[in-house]
Amino acid sequence: MKRKKYFLPVLSCFIILLFACKQAPKKGGIIFSFDDNYINEWFEFKKVFNKYQIKATFFIAHSYLLDSGDIQKLKILEKEGHEIGCHGYRHLNCMDYVDSIDKYVENEIIPAVYLLEKYGFQLHSFAYPFGPSTDLIDSALLTHFDYIRKATYNINDTTIDTYDDIFVSDNKTRISNAMGIDYNYNISFENLETALERAANNNEILILYAHKIDDSKKDYSIEPAYLEKVFQLCNKYGLQSIRMKDIGTFTFK
Repeated sequence: MKRKKYFLPVLSCFIILLFACKQAPKKGGIIFSFDDNYINEWFEFKKVFNKYQIKATFFIAHSYLLDSGDIQKLKILEKEGHEIGCHGYRHLNCMDYVDSIDKYVENEIIPAVYLLEKYGFQLHSFAYPFGPSTDLIDSALLTHFDYIRKATYNINDTTIDTYDDIFVSDNKTRISNAMGIDYNYNISFENLETALERAANNNEILILYAHKIDDSKKDYSIEPAYLEKVFQLCNKYGLQSIRMKDIGTFTFK
């Protein structure tokens, strides 16, 4: 009789806990963005993206140099859930146009948007070449894009969880920054983990950027093994991989 008395309550608690574990939402988010035109390397890495359910945003520069093979690979990446964004027409530094914003838009933005849309891509996001911008330039570009990404690196030589501007905590955010994690930025795995842990603990979105995915250990490249290890860490902390265009619909709980 005693066994029957305690069996049902224990079983009920077990079922509730099991259901809660299955239904528990992921905590915090992360955006992996990749800049320029390293399409072959990105495409070769797509099996790893898929393995860890990572949805990246690829910011394309020099769209006039894309051939049919490049376009086809980008379309496959887009079809598999990744985002194709704009990184300018000639990869110009907007800070050279602070006194001629209209000229910057005319020469760098409009042609890039035209070509990428002509190729069949739906554009929502833009990433500044070289990273910085001004409020006036931001305002001008927000008439062409839903989201704008700037770029920084570990200029303070500290743990990167201290850079508030690489974290997003509000759906209304349209302008954000990102931390570079390429080989030349020298972000240790332990340092990067501090940022992932903050995103998980505070339910924020962490934004990162890199360029070429290979083992060259050259500037503006990131090693595949390092990147996969970061993906594994995302699973450890339960971070949801999202794209730039998903910021507005992300659930901050």
